[in-house]
Amino acid sequence: MNISNEQNNAAGQIVDLLATRLGKNRAIHPETVIAVAARLSGSLLLRSFNFDLAKLEPGAIVLSAEANDKGPELLGLLSSALSSRGIALDKDKLGGDQSLRGDAPHLSFAESIVLTQDDALNIARESNLSLEQAAQAATLAAAFIVAECSGAIGAETALNAAVYGLIEGTKTVPPRLEQAAK
Repeated sequence: MNISNEQNNAAGQIVDLLATRLGKNRAIHPETVIAVAARLSGSLLLRSFNFDLAKLEPGAIVLSAEANDKGPELLGLLSSALSSRGIALDKDKLGGDQSLRGDAPHLSFAESIVLTQDDALNIARESNLSLEQAAQAATLAAAFIVAECSGAIGAETALNAAVYGLIEGTKTVPPRLEQAAK
């Protein structure tokens, strides 16, 4: 997978967006910001599938072959980005169980997406990125945040939270865009 300069720039803008929206006096709850970044990534990928999401209830689970095909590519990008940052992982501490993901995020899935989707879509438009490319940029942002938070909560906990959020995003109908504008 080739990542463009535009995607790298968009990833930086997404990190800034999350820091602005979630930070209080330069403090951010690690599991929350990781979950929000990963959920956003997955949600952008889900939007790239061109499903008629308006016909589905926000929060509903969507199972699709597209998510099963493209989701693992984002997980691979996340893993590759962490590896390139020299983040070592203990495979015995990896997994989806809640006890391995640290504290519960302070925002629900819907709150996470409403907080970020409009600005993320604007970043994608201004960067001339497709929704799939925007999802990759958001994954790079999530990898940066995982790396930054790994000292505080452990690399495995941070990665577990990201993986869960990414999967959640690819399989959950996001809030409607007009809801975010309210």
